[in-house]
Amino acid sequence: MTIPPLLLLAEGRRPRARKVTWARPKEIHLHMDVARLLRTHCRSDWQWTHIGHGEARDKRTAAKLKHMGLRAGWPDFVLVPPTGQFHALELKRPGEILSPAQDAFKLCAVRHGVPYVVAYQVSDVLTAFSAWRCLNDNAASLLGGGHG
Repeated sequence: MTIPPLLLLAEGRRPRARKVTWARPKEIHLHMDVARLLRTHCRSDWQWTHIGHGEARDKRTAAKLKHMGLRAGWPDFVLVPPTGQFHALELKRPGEILSPAQDAFKLCAVRHGVPYVVAYQVSDVLTAFSAWRCLNDNAASLLGGGHG
């Protein structure tokens, strides 16, 4: 058992330096924020969905979903504008990288001219949505007065 640092200091001893951990927000919070943003501000002529394939599940359910055609690497959010062009949004926690399957999907998407963005925070999402022009005019304040 280690002695608490304050007790060591009280005894006149020097506590060992502890590694400072950086608290990264859970990715699910970003997913929820993006879904809320799209529910309240997505233009009515755009369609979107969240592909919920990242949750923990038992082996039986995972096998069933795989058999039904669920494929690894697909983005978290898929958006389709009136023009019909697929848009892909992958969300990651700061410091995380794409899996090999996600990297392969991204490469395929980019080669086929599909707008694909990896976002680590809400500001990244807002930048992508501003460029894609998928948000309604009520979202202009979120975008710093830009197009919505």
